[in-house]
Amino acid sequence: MASPGLLAAIGSAAAYALSYVCLRKGQADSSPPDSGLLPVLSTSLAVLLAIAPAGLARHRGTLLPVRGDALAFACLSGVIGTFLGRRLLYHAVQRLGAVRGVVLKGLSPVATVFLAYAFLGDPVSWRVMAGLAGVLGAILLLALENRARPTRDRAIFSSGALVGVAAAMFQGVGHVFRRVSLASGAPPMGSAVIDVAIATLACLVSFAVEGRLLPLLRHYKDHLSPWLLAAGASSAGGVLLFFVSANLVPVSTVATLAASEPVFVALFSWLLVPHLERPSFYSASAACLVGLATLMLSQGP
Repeated sequence: MASPGLLAAIGSAAAYALSYVCLRKGQADSSPPDSGLLPVLSTSLAVLLAIAPAGLARHRGTLLPVRGDALAFACLSGVIGTFLGRRLLYHAVQRLGAVRGVVLKGLSPVATVFLAYAFLGDPVSWRVMAGLAGVLGAILLLALENRARPTRDRAIFSSGALVGVAAAMFQGVGHVFRRVSLASGAPPMGSAVIDVAIATLACLVSFAVEGRLLPLLRHYKDHLSPWLLAAGASSAGGVLLFFVSANLVPVSTVATLAASEPVFVALFSWLLVPHLERPSFYSASAACLVGLATLMLSQGP
């Protein structure tokens, strides 16, 4: 039977996957200029703040990181992984669709595993390496699918794929920072709140500096899709469960299990928004390959 840490990691992957499907639907309904980033982050923060008192009561102590370095790494994970990583990932989802965009995001465990090994001393077992091989194999299948597409679609894939890979690298680094932020003994809830709060603040500051904040607020005043709010609520669950699992098992294992997201994305997409996500042999095979790697990982250390 899988451990609580592994179950939390799989639950995080499912919650994130549902958020990406809701995001894709919200993007199709309202064509948000920022790919839906601002309402998703804002809703995630609101949900985490609403449930934070329960986390405080359970921990019976401080809710937030108390050591300066832990707080700093929680902030870094919010800026690099949650804000920058998601800003690029959401753009990739808008260009490629939820299934293909999230399969590319599966590269993030590669960065997480090697950074966690180098800086945290996390073990790299044969199961982790096999899981990474499954992720890379899935991405290879998408590359083969791209070769079979018309020239115009290839151009879209190339630009979207580059963005997706960059997003994966940012999120991989953010995953390691999340693990370090737990070192002070603060509960996962506190680190999750800091992560998303800093990401939301970075989003607001970035759009303000770019001169896009007021136009974005006017856009969402008239065209806020409820699917984007649902994406934010589901994303909050994904963030919290990621911190819970990273507090129980090595973050490299958590990140590799997070590579199961494409399987859940494919399932939720074909159930909820089949008109937006048309599966192909390659994308379905890629999702199944990642799922098999995840299943093997969940059987033990």
